[in-house]
Amino acid sequence: MDYFSDEFLAYLELKQDMLFHKIPVEDIWNYLEKSLAIGKDFALKVRSKDIFDLYGESGIKIKEEKHDGVFYKVQMRAQFESDRKGNNLVYLYEKSIAQLAEENNLSLKEMKRVILAHEYFHYLEEKSESHVYDQFAPIESAKILVFSQKAHIRRTSEVAANAFAKHLLKLKHLPSFYDYQYLLKTNQLSMKDI
Repeated sequence: MDYFSDEFLAYLELKQDMLFHKIPVEDIWNYLEKSLAIGKDFALKVRSKDIFDLYGESGIKIKEEKHDGVFYKVQMRAQFESDRKGNNLVYLYEKSIAQLAEENNLSLKEMKRVILAHEYFHYLEEKSESHVYDQFAPIESAKILVFSQKAHIRRTSEVAANAFAKHLLKLKHLPSFYDYQYLLKTNQLSMKDI
């Protein structure tokens, strides 16, 4: 039995959204399926399958950072940035990626491909000017008297980015699988915790 199905990994990702508890239980499956399908559809539309070629064609610069990518106790592997002039840049935190690669028995280049594919989806999403989370109805995040504040479930974009990377690179699992393997092997998490 595969404990790390796409739906389960997507669910674990979605659960990290600060508004997850506000999603009606009967809608969760729709959030998972739709986000996974969006990522897969994006991957099917990409002509080239070589992520380095895609970055070159799109003019996205890659900046490799040597530090561990820890910011305010959060471990980062990469970060996509876009400015008003249309410049796009992906920061790769090499030490963090190397640790992830080692615990998953992958080469540094293979792991970079996975990370870059995930970040490339965010570039495509930004370019389309329609984020994945915009395709879902906003959730009521707060209510004071008769006033209601609504917000989007932003983790749907992360689910879609993982599905994109999986299908583009023909991986067995969504890329978040590698993070869970890393956390399990370094005793930062147990299967019971998951």
